[in-house]
This record gives sequence, C-alpha cells and structure tokens, in this order.
Amino acid sequence: MNETQSKSAMMDLEERIRYATELIENSDNVVIMAGIGVMMECGALNYDRDTEAYRIEEMYHQCPEEIMSASFYNVRMERFYEFYKKEILSTKLTPTATFPALEKLQKSGKLKAVLTYNIYGVNQEYAIENVYELDGNIHDNHCSKCQKKFSMEYLRDSKGMPVCDVCGAPIRPGIRLHGERMRNDILTDAVNAVSKADVLLVLGTNLFDNMVKFAVNHYQNNKLILVTKHEHFTDKAADLVIHEHVCDVMPRLVANLKEAEPPKRGGRDA
Repeated sequence: MNETQSKSAMMDLEERIRYATELIENSDNVVIMAGIGVMMECGALNYDRDTEAYRIEEMYHQCPEEIMSASFYNVRMERFYEFYKKEILSTKLTPTATFPALEKLQKSGKLKAVLTYNIYGVNQEYAIENVYELDGNIHDNHCSKCQKKFSMEYLRDSKGMPVCDVCGAPIRPGIRLHGERMRNDILTDAVNAVSKADVLLVLGTNLFDNMVKFAVNHYQNNKLILVTKHEHFTDKAADLVIHEHVCDVMPRLVANLKEAEPPKRGGRDA
C-alpha cells in the first residue's frame, strides 16, 4: 500500500473529495481517462449491458458487437447503417456538469490530455484541448472513394445507405469498428501523455477496462484517482476511489481552481 492509498483508506466520502481536490490543485499535469459511464450520464446507452444487448438481438437478430464490426460493415452495409442511424446517430445526449468542469480544469492550465471512448464528440462543445478519441467520433465521416467529408447529419438524414453526393461511393463512418486497430499515432500520443502525468483521473469506468489497463502500465506515479458510481473488484488498485456519479464529483474537484494567467510577452522597456 503506497502513501496515497494509506491516507485514503480510512476516509469518508467528503474527506476523499477534499483529498482528491488537494491532489489536483497541487498538480501541474492532470490526465483524464473518460469511460462509458461519463457518456451514460449524458444519456448514451451501454450495449454491453445485458438488457440492451438482449433488446438489440431481439430487434436486429445480431449482437451489437457483430453489427458494429468491420466485417459486418463490409458485407452488410445497408443493415449496418439501419442500426447505426437509429441506435447511434439518433441518440439525443445532454452534456452533464462534467464537461464544464473539464473545461475549467483545462483553463487552469493543469489538464494536459483526455483519453476517451466517447464517439459522440460532446467535448467539442467546450474548450477542451488534447482530446484523444480512441474510437473516433460520429462527426468525422468521409467518402470511401474521393475522401469528401460529410457531417453526422448527412448520414443520419440520408434515405437508406448514405452515399457520396459527388461520386456515389459509400460513406465511411468516422468511428473505429470492432476488429479494427486504433490509430497508432493517437495511441502513441495518448500513452506519452499518461506517462508524464502527475495525477491520473479515471472517470466512469473501472480498472479492468482495456483502455485503462493499457494506459496504467505507463503511469509512473501513485496518484490514480478513480471516480465511478459502481464498485468493482479492481478498485483496490487505485490510489483513491470515489464511488459517486462523475457529474456530481467533477465540479467539486475543480471548484477552487483559477484560470491560468496567459504567458507574459517579451519586449524591451520603454
């Protein structure tokens, strides 16, 4: 048990929030890993849950993982888009208090990177930089032939399978499908960011998550803060655990942060 774990072992919820706040305020390099729980609080569905997986299989006669795979997309494109437009592109999300809290953390100069599976691009509505979207996002779509870019709305509102209005080729969605590798440049930058972090904040997931397990192997400090509603057997590997909704905790963790002053411009005295 390290020093951070020792301090947090006997703390109640309020003490844990105060301690997490102290760790963040004393840090110059915070990196965040945002899991599916962050987006579920915005209204996104989790297709790994039994109830959702069962509903999808009842409606489409395939499991979500199969439909959202590269192989299914390539051989049953029309069926893929039937699912994708209805289940993904038509999802209405409402950003929670987590996102303005991340924006405030960014403006304080402490937040250096965000790693996320968020494909909805909710963070794009806020001034949050260095976001590594490991699964891509629904807004960066392009023609599979001429590479013309298309908006999410173009795909969502198309009749049948969306095709390019220039060359007629199918449009490739901007997300990473099951069976496809993550972009190596994004993965490399994300790992480098984690390796330099003073504080690592894991939000809305657990330490068994593949993204988290991979990145934590490159984390060199002992200030890993886990904020998630649900308990998990891997919680003991975190240095500090807060079992609450992310959207309730994040605003409290950054409440006292001030916006960083812009760097002074050089020049000669008059």
